[in-house]
Amino acid sequence: MLYHRLRTGFAFVPLAALGLASTAGAQRLGPRVSATERLRLGVVDGPAALSFYQIRDARLGPEGTLVVLDGGDNVIKVFDRAGRLLRTLGRTGEGPAEFGSAWQIELSGDTLRVLDIDLRKIVTFALQDGRLLGTRRLGFSVTLHGFPVAFATRPDGSVVIAGVQGCGFPRRPSDNQWGVFVFGPDGAVTDTIERRFIHNALPAYTTGRQRACTVVPWPFAPGPSMAFDPAGGAYRSPGDAFVIERLDRSLTRVTETIAYSAPRLTVTGAHRREFRELLDERESSGRELRAAVEHAADSVGYPTVWPAITALEVAGPGVVWAQRGRPIRATEQEWDVLDSGRHVRTVVLPAAVRVMDVRGDRIIGTVTDELDVQYVVLFAL
Repeated sequence: MLYHRLRTGFAFVPLAALGLASTAGAQRLGPRVSATERLRLGVVDGPAALSFYQIRDARLGPEGTLVVLDGGDNVIKVFDRAGRLLRTLGRTGEGPAEFGSAWQIELSGDTLRVLDIDLRKIVTFALQDGRLLGTRRLGFSVTLHGFPVAFATRPDGSVVIAGVQGCGFPRRPSDNQWGVFVFGPDGAVTDTIERRFIHNALPAYTTGRQRACTVVPWPFAPGPSMAFDPAGGAYRSPGDAFVIERLDRSLTRVTETIAYSAPRLTVTGAHRREFRELLDERESSGRELRAAVEHAADSVGYPTVWPAITALEVAGPGVVWAQRGRPIRATEQEWDVLDSGRHVRTVVLPAAVRVMDVRGDRIIGTVTDELDVQYVVLFAL
């Protein structure tokens, strides 16, 4: 669960005492609807525009455009609503419009920002014509701040990055730690809003002739979810309950708490066996490393129920989507849609889709087939 300056543990400060809005309490769930696939981009062999090597991020842009960050060649590909390539931005290199490891994108109107975790910078483009608008350095480090899971640029020029650390040698108490950091206009860290150990991943170590470490997703335990609101502030959830908090621009004050009721699935013996089978299917992991992962899993312990919320997306003003926890072999995923704190529907998508952005009634994500070919998929309600 997340901690902030107005809470201790998971005991909520009474909202009435703080003058904050609340929609806490059981809510009637809206209808369950299925999203329909409208467009798919990607090929096994074909033009470079439709070949994706390592999709790291994707956004729904203005006028139906699709913006895809392909980390395989550090290129941002911009498509129109019909899937035709409009332009590409960036490439591998060390120049102003080049990247060492383009990791995430932020899209605000026609302004596209790209976070590079290798060269520690943010590059800004005009989406409409691809013009380079600027480059700024950040005092950011994967070692200190983790791999970014979300970032946002504030009107005052500061940048907020939420990241998760993995593991390193020697093993540190901070391994697998969640943090939220603020970087000032000069690129230096000005505030650490959040920092704590989390259990939704397993750092597993092996020693001997060859030391190794891997961070394996641990889907059984809840972890924090955060989605920055383009209008300012953010939404977050501790993950262990159907609770979503609305944060103000400072990210330290809760202005609204949304709570609703939905089914929680029990973790069964079959689910635990499926997790171990999944480890065995990983060809890149040797016997020793798999044993280390299983030991780490047993040390953490299997919860009795699946997490309540595993991801958040902001779909529009006052509209937030929350992904429910689900078993590993599930064929569907469910997203609860809340508008101004009211549950309006549950959206169903194929479980294989990795959702990356939601805008209105459109969803963009990626899927990977049995040949490890990646595709960009667009869904609509």
